[in-house]
Amino acid sequence: MWKIITFIVFTFCAAQAGASNNDEIKKTIENQIAAFKLNDFETAFSFATPFLKEKFGSAENFGQMVRNGYPMVWRPAKVIFLQSERYQHGHAQVVQIVDKNGKSHYLRYYMMEFDGSWHIGGVEFLQASDFSV
Repeated sequence: MWKIITFIVFTFCAAQAGASNNDEIKKTIENQIAAFKLNDFETAFSFATPFLKEKFGSAENFGQMVRNGYPMVWRPAKVIFLQSERYQHGHAQVVQIVDKNGKSHYLRYYMMEFDGSWHIGGVEFLQASDFSV
């Protein structure tokens, strides 16, 4: 009996931790997008992993890359969170972003945890057929 109760409690706690991680991951992405909408590239850059910060060198370089390569992230009309899954280095969160023209774009955000908070380690464009909704 105690084994069953222990299993149920452990499973419940693990599910709660997973839900908490998903909420924190979504909040990180939402906060970065909110910063982009305000052209606050310093804040947006703060959500990147140390590797990306080193790669881009400055918030201005990072902002220029987003404006040119990910305009739908810089100025989204709508953001919809889809599936999330663990991967080797953290979590991968699929996001549907609808641009100002109504076109849907599907992106996978690679999330990594550093010092107790989630950071964005990269973003990959997806085809709708690459995942299930």
